[in-house]
Amino acid sequence: MKKTSFIMGTILLASINFIVRSLGFIYRILLSRTIGAQAIGLYQMVFPFLMVLITIPTSGIPIAVSKLVAKENSLHNRKGIYRLLTLSLLLGGGIALLITIVVSLNMDFVITKILKNEDLFYPVLWSIPAIGIITFSSILRGFFYGLKDIKPAATAQVLEQVARIVFVLFYLYYRKPSHPVTAATIAIIGVSIGEFFGLLYLILKFNFKKLIGRRSFVPHISTGFMNLMSDLLYISIPITISRLLSVFMQTINSILIPQRLQAAGYSSVAAIETFGKISGMAMPLLFLPFTVTSALVLNIIPNISEELAVNNTKEVAHKANLALKITILIAIPITGMYIIFGDQLAQLIYHEAEVGRYLAIISYATLFLCMQHTLSGILHGMGKQVITTINFMLGMIIQLYCTYFLVANPNYGVNGFFIGYILASFVIFILNLITLSRHVKLQLPFFQSILKPTLCSVSMFLIIIILEKILVNYISTTLTIIVSLCFGAFFYCIALILTKTIDLKYFINSIKG
Repeated sequence: MKKTSFIMGTILLASINFIVRSLGFIYRILLSRTIGAQAIGLYQMVFPFLMVLITIPTSGIPIAVSKLVAKENSLHNRKGIYRLLTLSLLLGGGIALLITIVVSLNMDFVITKILKNEDLFYPVLWSIPAIGIITFSSILRGFFYGLKDIKPAATAQVLEQVARIVFVLFYLYYRKPSHPVTAATIAIIGVSIGEFFGLLYLILKFNFKKLIGRRSFVPHISTGFMNLMSDLLYISIPITISRLLSVFMQTINSILIPQRLQAAGYSSVAAIETFGKISGMAMPLLFLPFTVTSALVLNIIPNISEELAVNNTKEVAHKANLALKITILIAIPITGMYIIFGDQLAQLIYHEAEVGRYLAIISYATLFLCMQHTLSGILHGMGKQVITTINFMLGMIIQLYCTYFLVANPNYGVNGFFIGYILASFVIFILNLITLSRHVKLQLPFFQSILKPTLCSVSMFLIIIILEKILVNYISTTLTIIVSLCFGAFFYCIALILTKTIDLKYFINSIKG
């Protein structure tokens, strides 16, 4: 298998993330127009429930596989690689099977007590096959990431999205189901269909005869087996807990924020509308930079694990600092963009000026969010997943405290949530940064890593403002904003090269590996 360089792997994954998210965004628009509001409502009730179920087998185990496969690969231990993959598939498959059985045997409880809507019986029933398929697909992607063979995993993600879109929209177009429950069920089945084709592609790219053709690859109960299982669990459990906390926090916010807003004097309708504008409109824009940081995290974990396995601490420090510099180059301009142009972006996308105000406030957390995300990936690669989970828990406690006490205070209202969110992001960032600095010498000189990107960003904002004032007299407002932002982004990249914030020669050589 051909290895992909760190920079090239990050670019490839970031591009794939952008394509997948763009396809998903278009799909949601087309789906809502095709099946209507009621069916979309049913679908949106089941889909988060499915995401909670698959969090357990798919959040920690694939990362553990990626890290440990990279370690074994650096030591040229091919037998260890495939034993690890076999064990992880058995572990993940066993957990997925257990969840499947529990949900299947308790369908009435799930429908009546948890989701509280009897119309969801068939959508929930047809969501169950996706649990196992997504689990195996995630583990295999982790395997390829560990080998630094990015293309199969990246291609599978695109294939999953395309297969789901084609199946669902074509079926709905030709059969035209009139009942919302049927339409929602088809949309849920589409999840399994898409994941199945992605999994099938990964299987075709990986010859499973390597696993089943040699008995030595199948782990048996021994000291080696127990050590391997211990390593898998030690890495995956803290990461899974952290992911579950994040999911539960989203659930708590969806319940708590509207309630506390009403305690502050908001009407029931106003409280729900305010929460909807924050969580459904402002937050998705806020998470846009995660297209890049997610790629960095997926890529940095096996890279650092591989270097640590051969005691190459110098390269560990180099790649950690490089990942942080890339994150800063992305996060600084986007933070400023949201603060300065939040109103225009919200008006362009949602036609909601108030969303822009929310985005401009909460975007002060963007830099901290991006940095904490990359820092956590570096620490996971170094085997420090326990401390990152503790740091995350401390941040969530702060956010929960602010949401409960400040949001209910009329002097703060919804701003109480923003205060808690920004403060929690900052605290997690600082704690992760302190943790990493104890193990790696950070080399982020202020002038080169902070001041130059900031000045380039300011120049970009000025260019955008000037262009808007010129173009608005000749083209539509929407086109003016789009053209100005695109040209501004292009100017920012050129400015980074001209100021030597980015070493173009080094960048090109890094892509080549």
